[in-house]
Amino acid sequence: MKQALLSLTLMMGLAFAAPVTLPNLPVTVEPNAKLAELNQSFLQSAFPNPATRPAYVFITEDRKVTVAFEWRESRLAATEIEGLVAQFPAVIRSQVTGIKSLKANLMQFGGGSWAQFVFTTPGKGDDQRRELLVTSAGNRMLVVTISGNVKDYSRNEAVVRNLANSIRVN
Repeated sequence: MKQALLSLTLMMGLAFAAPVTLPNLPVTVEPNAKLAELNQSFLQSAFPNPATRPAYVFITEDRKVTVAFEWRESRLAATEIEGLVAQFPAVIRSQVTGIKSLKANLMQFGGGSWAQFVFTTPGKGDDQRRELLVTSAGNRMLVVTISGNVKDYSRNEAVVRNLANSIRVN
């Protein structure tokens, strides 16, 4: 266990408080010292399939909540985001088993409209919480996924929300 934690620590780079443009993504964020970034080597080993690998991932200091960034090839125009809020919950329900709760909202931040989907599923010891933030960037789908269990998210909510609220689409 100690060896695994040491290995994970070595694979992570500390995130800094200054605005950072994420490599290969049209996104700028303002991380803080309570977040670390998982390096590409770690992402490649954790997500061997490039099609399902996030481009960039931050993790909370307690290593319990992740914030992953993906710029998908799927087309999404800015004018389609509101419709996504109405349509995508059915897709989530068809693809994710055991959903206990699901909320969909249209939000404004980072200079544009975002679809927000928050859902919980049963987990060992605590429910799992997933939040998908979806917007259009270059007419492609930009997805930010916040993952953790409910209790861990609650403990890390301020740090995660600060990061999410700092997202700017370039």
